[in-house]
Amino acid sequence: MRGASFVSCRVAFYRAQFNMSGAMLVRKRGELRRSSRSQVVCIARVLLAVLLSPASAWAWGYDGHEIVAFIAADNLTPAAQSHVASIFGVPADKRSIEIAMEKESTVPDTKFRGEDSATAPWHFIDICLQDRRQDVPARCSARNCVTGKIEEYSQRLKAATYDHWGAAGDLAFLIHFVGDIHQPLHAANDADRGGNCIVVESRSREKDLHAVWDTTVVKRLEYSIDSGRPETTARRLEQTYAAERDKDLWIPADDIAWESNQIARSDIYTALQIPVEPCAPTVDSCSGVPARTVELSSSYLDHADEIAGHQLAKAGFRLASLLNGIWTTPITSDGASGKISAEPISSKQSADAFVGNRRSKIYAWPGCGSYDRMAPQNRVVFPSRDAAAQAGYRAALNCR
Repeated sequence: MRGASFVSCRVAFYRAQFNMSGAMLVRKRGELRRSSRSQVVCIARVLLAVLLSPASAWAWGYDGHEIVAFIAADNLTPAAQSHVASIFGVPADKRSIEIAMEKESTVPDTKFRGEDSATAPWHFIDICLQDRRQDVPARCSARNCVTGKIEEYSQRLKAATYDHWGAAGDLAFLIHFVGDIHQPLHAANDADRGGNCIVVESRSREKDLHAVWDTTVVKRLEYSIDSGRPETTARRLEQTYAAERDKDLWIPADDIAWESNQIARSDIYTALQIPVEPCAPTVDSCSGVPARTVELSSSYLDHADEIAGHQLAKAGFRLASLLNGIWTTPITSDGASGKISAEPISSKQSADAFVGNRRSKIYAWPGCGSYDRMAPQNRVVFPSRDAAAQAGYRAALNCR
């Protein structure tokens, strides 16, 4: 199932996650959900792909990844801002970058996974509860897990040597994976597919432990802060953990995975008195796995909310640190990196700017095309022609 129709269906599937009105039942990760009848056909198609794909892992849900993106965007240096803006084809002011990073943070789940199921294992690392720190590299020996992919895409972006997903796709993956690796159950396994095989009893609509940590605790956190909005939650978490901002610098991905694994051991498996099973990191199905059910009390969920908030803040600060380290010099007017200006490029930059039309995907510069006639809401400023082309825009005919 490939192409635009599949992608739109996948988006419909996610939008249905929190739709409580409707009469049809949908399955995601062994769980029954409700959706409207108008979404049934699309969701059925997505379900088939999900059920046939290996060990699905959807860390933090939409909102968690968006929270991480907002925090990271707010802590980028001007140099990193210019590169992110160039890659995503948006003005290099902070607000435009926040919106772009928020949007792209979920693309690896909503689009790329549907286009290539081989990306599914990239979102997690199965570290057994019996493992020691020195065992972590062996759990990703082929570098086909979240730690390996964080390293790969960091190197690709730094060297500007992109794979078939292109610069925007590679950056979207990196933003997403840094969020993934901070979800404790994306770095732990007790022969239960990271908690996917553990049934929960609670007031939560989620019916397995992994889904509770992906979605329930984040939504609870959001509603405890505001009315369930990722941006507001991100701002509050930044304030709450402001003293840790300078301490939460990027560290090796293996160290972060081990840190998340330790949280899973102490605050999930031990706290819920889940017995340690023989190490089986390659379990692809819950069939044949010992049946386990845990009860999640209100006090446990309150504690989980706090842990999730702390992890999301760490992920945002560390993502900013990682991107700031990748790009230490800003993009110049000719599209190269250079120490010309530390100020981010804004929509009010000088007259040699290249401006694209969001609707037509055509760009122009002063004296040609529709440069002077473009509606403000459709204008996208690029630092160079290469940046415009990289974002999928083409030059106006009378500009060539």
